[in-house]
Amino acid sequence: MKTMLILGASSDVGMAYMRQLEATHKSGEVQVIAHYRTMSSELEKVIISSKNIVIDAVQADLSLSDDVERLIGQIQAKYTAPTHVLHLAAGKFHHMRLRQFDSNTMINEMQIGVLSLGEILKAFLPAMAKKRYGKVVIMLTAFTIGIPPRFITDYLVCKYALLGLMKAAAAEYCDKGLCINGISPSMIETKFLTDIDHKIIEMSANDTPLKRNISIAEVIAGIEFLMSDDSSYMCGINLNLSGGAR
Repeated sequence: MKTMLILGASSDVGMAYMRQLEATHKSGEVQVIAHYRTMSSELEKVIISSKNIVIDAVQADLSLSDDVERLIGQIQAKYTAPTHVLHLAAGKFHHMRLRQFDSNTMINEMQIGVLSLGEILKAFLPAMAKKRYGKVVIMLTAFTIGIPPRFITDYLVCKYALLGLMKAAAAEYCDKGLCINGISPSMIETKFLTDIDHKIIEMSANDTPLKRNISIAEVIAGIEFLMSDDSSYMCGINLNLSGGAR
């Protein structure tokens, strides 16, 4: 049985991926450890409606080191280690000019998106390597490919730090049977963007050759591929889903 740890399972992408797993797997094939910070009615519906996959919802605030340690302990006690890790957790997307740089905000964003994952990978990658099998997919951004837009300082710093963490983990564990990769979509129109001016979302769409932002279904297709055995020869790559913009 596959044991999939989804960090940020309450996100739109996380819930869509669980629905896809439900639709494409037979009963007993997949166990999902669904991490969330705050339970939502949408996540409750996904859990309740699940028939083919077993969803174990686990709460933790990744901005708190104690919560990260508790999350790791709970998973180790029940499952030893996952076979698959999907990292979607991130702080709220908002605009920040460099002159607005705030260390406390940056530390909080780094703890949620980067440092928590570092602790989680430190705990589980050795156990996954002993079995010489495992998949890790990290949500990055198309802004890590080519020249990024202005005024998203904290977001860019965190995503580039995640890219570095992915590359470091891949360099250390690819020869141990693990496939560790990133995925970099262009702007996805989800609740993650609720604080963004709609004109900026439209500009992002117009900046792509396809003249639209990427759909959740298209992102899920990329995640599915990297989480599947079809990607067994891919390690340390940053999958470009920019719609040809980069």
